Amino acid sequence: MFRYNAYFGVHTVYYLDLVEQSGRAALPMGRVVAASLQTMAARAVRRPAGEAMNTWTRALLNKLGNLKFLATVDGDGYPCIVPVIQAQAAGAGEVFFAASVFGEDLKAIPRGVPAALLGMSLRMEDVLLRGEYRGLRRVAGQRCGVLQVDWVYNPMPPTPQQVYPPLPLEQVTSW
Repeated sequence: MFRYNAYFGVHTVYYLDLVEQSGRAALPMGRVVAASLQTMAARAVRRPAGEAMNTWTRALLNKLGNLKFLATVDGDGYPCIVPVIQAQAAGAGEVFFAASVFGEDLKAIPRGVPAALLGMSLRMEDVLLRGEYRGLRRVAGQRCGVLQVDWVYNPMPPTPQQVYPPLPLEQVTSW
């Protein structure tokens, strides 16, 4: 059902014009695990206020085995995607990720730019977050990237739609 989109009508088709890619590279799992533990220590100390992420979203992001990717647009207007498997929700308003893995890529992202974070599990669950990248900072002694979340989208069936900020309820007038 999901793989071939068999039960959903196709309403838009896009294509990708790949301009550059950095090549195949092994994921440094030892460093990712260490970065995940550093992120856990940082989020245990600091719980920023916010309401963007609900309990389910935070649980999906905080599971260590789930995949997460940070996307921004570089100065030339091209997307830049960095794996941040170590990312975890710190409260309901921010996402932290230790910069001990892919730190140079994270350091290259300017502070204050719009960013998106896609979190997905291997059980076909995913969530898309948007917000402001606050750059690298020290949190509980760990150098962490911080994403201030202000928008959440559920891309999963049966109802892919914006979750936060909540959409107003509208009266149904026709069926």
